Amino acid sequence: MNEKNEINRSYEILDGDDDVLLLGKATFTVRRLKELAASKLRSILDISVDKDRYHTISTMMEELQINEETKIRGGNITWKTSQQGIACQILKIGSKGWKKGKLQIEINGGLEYSGKTQTSIKFFPDEPLEPKSPLDDIRQSEEYKKLSNNN
Repeated sequence: MNEKNEINRSYEILDGDDDVLLLGKATFTVRRLKELAASKLRSILDISVDKDRYHTISTMMEELQINEETKIRGGNITWKTSQQGIACQILKIGSKGWKKGKLQIEINGGLEYSGKTQTSIKFFPDEPLEPKSPLDDIRQSEEYKKLSNNN
């Protein structure tokens, strides 16, 4: 880590929805953490800021009105965790145990009320990722297992 305590090493995008994350004392599947984070962002963006009229934060951010003539249409709202990451452990399906590391979560929410968001989770292991061998896929094949059991 550098002076700012930022994560600056290799990571992997967590796409195994059934892998388990341990954050403090709470456990979540990757899928569930993504759902909860996206749902929370949507609920924050839908908070009404005017009791007389229905203006949500997301509708107010659809465009920036610079002056009377100039309006700039917005895109997506992106929310990210801090650069330091969130301390966690992950238990991947088929792995031999828990791995310690840090998470970074990024949520991209559409401004048009579609309720759709895109959530990604990056995992930065405390120990470097093992380089994948070109032979790993072969070793996992049924043919290889049969051959190695016969010897």
